Amino acid sequence: MKAYSLDLRQRVVQAYEQGKGSLAEVAEQFNVGQTFIKKMLRQKRETGSVAPLAHGGGRQPSLSEKEHRLLRQKVKEQPDISLAELQEHLSARASVTVSLPTIHRSLRTSGLSRKKRV
Repeated sequence: MKAYSLDLRQRVVQAYEQGKGSLAEVAEQFNVGQTFIKKMLRQKRETGSVAPLAHGGGRQPSLSEKEHRLLRQKVKEQPDISLAELQEHLSARASVTVSLPTIHRSLRTSGLSRKKRV
């Protein structure tokens, strides 16, 4: 979901601060939630701005690019290798312990399928 525009944020806060209605009335007028208005008022009080905040960044990947390369290389050498064997290979070669689903996601994003044809 995209952040509300800076213009809308400013108009909502300004309308509430000028007393053009209660929290519920302003929320209904601008078609936003009351919680959003409370958040914008708190943000303005704490930072002096209602501009959208930067994204938090998310979780760091479990495998580095080097480890992805190790997996791809091993699958090219041995196409019928199992995920458990790849897990052992990764543990032995890179001293990294990850779950089977993590290995599966890594292979899937690399464009390698799990099933191999004879």
